Amino acid sequence: SRYYAMRGDTLLYKTFLHHELPVLVVYEKEIETYFNNFSDSIQQFKLQRCPKLGGDPDDEDDEKDPDIGMYKGSFRIYELHPDVSKNRELIYGTVPTVGPIKINVRVYLLQGLRLACRSRIKENTCDPFLAVKLGSREIFDVDGSLKKNCRDPMFATFYNLTTIIPNMPQLVVQTWDWNATEEGRDILIGETRIDLENRYLSVKRPMCGLTERYMIDGPHSWRDFMSPVQILEEWCLANGIPVPTYSSDGKRAGVNGEMFSSEEFETHAINYEDATVWGEYKERTALYVLLEFGLIRDYVEKRQLTDPVMPGVPQGRILMWVDIFPFSEKPPEPMRVDPPLPVEQELRVIVFEVTNTETIQEIDPGPGMEKLNDLFVQGHFSGDTESQVSETHTRAVNGNGVFNWRFKFNFQYAYLKRKVMIPGDIEDTYLDPIVTLKVMDGDPGVSKEPYGYVHLNLSYMPRGMAREDWAIMDIIPEYEEPPKGKDEVYDPDDYTFVGPTKITFLNLYKAKKTLGWWPLYKKEGDYLVKTGNIRMELEVMNKEQSEKRPAGFGRNEPNANPLIPEPIRVTTEFKGLQAKLATLKFIWKSPNRCKFIIAIILQLFGFIFGALLWNAPSSLTASLAG
Repeated sequence: SRYYAMRGDTLLYKTFLHHELPVLVVYEKEIETYFNNFSDSIQQFKLQRCPKLGGDPDDEDDEKDPDIGMYKGSFRIYELHPDVSKNRELIYGTVPTVGPIKINVRVYLLQGLRLACRSRIKENTCDPFLAVKLGSREIFDVDGSLKKNCRDPMFATFYNLTTIIPNMPQLVVQTWDWNATEEGRDILIGETRIDLENRYLSVKRPMCGLTERYMIDGPHSWRDFMSPVQILEEWCLANGIPVPTYSSDGKRAGVNGEMFSSEEFETHAINYEDATVWGEYKERTALYVLLEFGLIRDYVEKRQLTDPVMPGVPQGRILMWVDIFPFSEKPPEPMRVDPPLPVEQELRVIVFEVTNTETIQEIDPGPGMEKLNDLFVQGHFSGDTESQVSETHTRAVNGNGVFNWRFKFNFQYAYLKRKVMIPGDIEDTYLDPIVTLKVMDGDPGVSKEPYGYVHLNLSYMPRGMAREDWAIMDIIPEYEEPPKGKDEVYDPDDYTFVGPTKITFLNLYKAKKTLGWWPLYKKEGDYLVKTGNIRMELEVMNKEQSEKRPAGFGRNEPNANPLIPEPIRVTTEFKGLQAKLATLKFIWKSPNRCKFIIAIILQLFGFIFGALLWNAPSSLTASLAG
């Protein structure tokens, strides 16, 4: 999960940083290029053929390749000590152990990156699988690593091997294209070669990267066969530095005249209170000292793949790292490199209303007359075989429909790919998380096509607008303004911009909820044209949250989270008494009914007061005459 936090979900990465959990260093190239090929202990020198003394310059033997091999070693000059007995320790104290060494090698292979397509019978794709070679052992893992129809395969696997250095130090990792020819042969895509001897003997200790935090339990527990205290003592002896000293509580360490404190590296003490997870202070302090001295941290590297037939031509890259342990030591448990499993999610979409939808009728109602249509909303989510529909607003006036209807979509979301996973019998399918809302006519005889729709990609969607007139087409990512005609002339003085001051986009999986207005549109020719507006609320949650906050489909029970009221609809189909009753019903169910009641009471008082003023002169005259 440390690697996937670094490359996939930034929210997960922020969580790691907040809790001060260890992360990985991602090297964009081979790690050797960053550390001078780990030549701090041994170096490589080419062995070349000596030219013949007095030889003929036209001799064909002299024109052959002068390189005949490679010498690995070092040249050092030491000042001898007056005491001869100390010279041996001075010279050989920092020299690595000589002689054959048997080692365990654990190769982690995470992912192929933009692998080349070498096959002539496949169109811009390949079916890659892995092969690993070390010494006399070769592994062609067709069954376990084959990924079909992809150039960025997620292998997420590892292999355990053994070898002897310096006899067989070279590790070869290859990617092959399965069944790439008409004869059914496999084709080599590319390979990368790693010198394990340099890594094993380097003072930088790339044989096993140091975890940034010393944890004794959990998925990020310490995975080296040596503890930080042991590694620090070995490193000090190899570099001729006195062994470190520690304070009684282990929170401070003195190394080579410098003082280090664990409090400098642990910012928030509350993150380190669990003694069952975090190791003792002495080990943690030693680890921080090692990291300050520049030893290799936990890493992944992107190694270039090349074909020996075409050296220097990139054939893609592979994301990997290698751990090396002495054969005499028991290797730790392997790290889990499985990608995060898809998470069960639920999307809730509440459609409140649609306005100004451009509708049609079989018979033109004529000028000044309202259009009456039976409208409903159809919802669809990526991967669903069937669409969901709302109830129908009968005789909606001029394309204005009120629904107050909740749609619910359940799916599995792969955070790493940022796509919806559709499980398959042979291979899973991944789709963009797109929800589509369409406004349809209840009478198919009038129109089978939607009057308008809106597509929203949950991982990158426009934020809902606060006002209806701000729901402009410019907030739709795929919108392109149609070109103006020859007779259309743009005059800035006649143009008044109506819309939001700033258009923002969000990832609904991080924002969790959004509410507002979006434009409805449809495609006319090659361009999108606005046909109305829709007001709705979108909320996404995981399975556990949906069980804690249940909600029914539509307005069914449990009608909660949030409560959806019955829609208040006014149409023109009522005459006489029915119209008066519908108006009273509308006033009673309106959220502004208190204002209506106060207005009616004030009108009654106004009529009474006016009647008194009207009758006051006649009443006064009658009283005087009497």
